[in-house]
Amino acid sequence: MENEVILCIKGRRSIRNYSEKSLSKEIIEAIINAGRYAPSAEDRQPWRFIVITDRDFIKKLSEEVKKQIANILKNKRKWRKKFKELNDNRAILFLSAVAKSKRDSIFFDAPVVIFIVTDKVMFNDESCACCAQNMMLSAWSMGVGSCWIGFAKFLEMSKEIIEEIGIPDGYHISACLTFGYPEKIPKPSLRKPTADVIKWIE
Repeated sequence: MENEVILCIKGRRSIRNYSEKSLSKEIIEAIINAGRYAPSAEDRQPWRFIVITDRDFIKKLSEEVKKQIANILKNKRKWRKKFKELNDNRAILFLSAVAKSKRDSIFFDAPVVIFIVTDKVMFNDESCACCAQNMMLSAWSMGVGSCWIGFAKFLEMSKEIIEEIGIPDGYHISACLTFGYPEKIPKPSLRKPTADVIKWIE
């Protein structure tokens, strides 16, 4: 059974190659409004949105993330308890490649970066995750690509950068999404068999 919504869900891809074309403010607002209609715990609607279209500032944030990753790698012993990935040599090689990359290996030169921020209340992050998915799906339905940028959390290690972004006191980055018109759309990955991921209790 398929309809337009299901086809959009199945068709969406994480985009890491964007064209130079900018997104209009109207489209950005439409994407955010779709996020605002996501379900939230106790209908708190706990999300706040910070939209960045200044490409120079996006590049600055990318370099800051790389700087923080490099600092973590330099002090692996200190951070191993918090980041278990530092016990995996493959993960270390990947992080090192990201930190040393000359290109924007964080935001992929996307024309739009949106931070979804919230305060530390139970289930707010889950609510913001629903919001983020609404935004990515609505964007895809309009021909706009997106990608969830987990590395953006490293920006929280710099108080100055958090202030420059404009994240309110007591708030944190719940999600960071890039948006733009896809330059290249990756092929779909195979899904795990339903027998491996579904358990029925009847």
